[in-house]
Amino acid sequence: MLAIEYNVRGDDLADMAEEMVKALDFMVDTAAALMRTGSPTTRTEIWVSRIGQKLGFEVDVAIIYTVIYITIKDRDGNIMTITKRTGNLSSDFDKFIRIDALVKRFVDGKINLSDAHSELKSILNADFSYPIFIRLIAAALACGGFEYILVGGLMSAIASMVLGAIVYAATNYIRLLDNRFFQQFSSGVMIAIGSWILMPIFKGSTFSGIISGAIMLFVPGLLITNGFSEISQGSVISGTIKESEALALLVALVFGISAGTVFVGGMKF
Repeated sequence: MLAIEYNVRGDDLADMAEEMVKALDFMVDTAAALMRTGSPTTRTEIWVSRIGQKLGFEVDVAIIYTVIYITIKDRDGNIMTITKRTGNLSSDFDKFIRIDALVKRFVDGKINLSDAHSELKSILNADFSYPIFIRLIAAALACGGFEYILVGGLMSAIASMVLGAIVYAATNYIRLLDNRFFQQFSSGVMIAIGSWILMPIFKGSTFSGIISGAIMLFVPGLLITNGFSEISQGSVISGTIKESEALALLVALVFGISAGTVFVGGMKF
C-alpha cells in the first residue's frame, strides 16, 4: 500500500515522485529481504533509516513482525508512505550476510541505487544452499554433539546422529503440509518412535538420551534469542510475538514427542 502527499505542482512533480518511489521500493524490498533471512527488527530498522538518509530523506520506519511501515520526507516537505507484509519469516544466514554487506556498501557510497536494487534481487533469487549430504552430515553431528554434551552416552550420541539426519530429511524434503506447527509436531512423533526403534539396535543407548540429542535440531533457539533481543532494544511488540511463536513451536514439539512416546509405550509384540 502506497500513500503520497505532495507539496509541489508542475513539471518537477513527476521527477520528484519517481525518485521517491525508487527510493521507497529499494528500502521496503531491503527491509523485507532482511526480515525474511533472519535479521533482528532493530537492525533492519537502522539499516532502512541509513539508506533513506543516504538518499537525502527524513525517514520514519516501524516493523511489527511481518508488517513494514516506511515514511520518507524530502527537503520540500513531500511525504510518501509505504506498507508491506513480509510473509513468512525464516533464517538464511548466507543471504543475510550478503544483503547486510550490500546495504553497507550502498550506505558507504560504493554502489548506486539502481545497481544495489538489481543486486538485491539477484541475491534473493539465487540459491546458496549447501548440497543435501552436507546438510545431513551437519544435522547428524549437531544431534550427536548435543547428546554427548548433555547426557554423555556414546551409543546414544551415535543413535541421535542417525535419527537426527533421518528426521531432518523427512521434515525438510517430504513436505506433506507446509505448516511449521505440523512439522514440529510430526518431528516430535518421529523422534519418539525412532528413538524406540534405534534403542535395541545401539546397545547401551537410552530412550531419553537419543531424544535429547535429536530434539535439539527443532528447538527454535534463534527465534527465542531474537525475541529477547528485540524486547531489550525496545521492539516490544515484535519481540513478544516472536517469543509467543517460539513457545507455540516448542509446545507442538513436546506434544509430538508425548504422542509418539504414548504410541510406542502401548505397542505389544
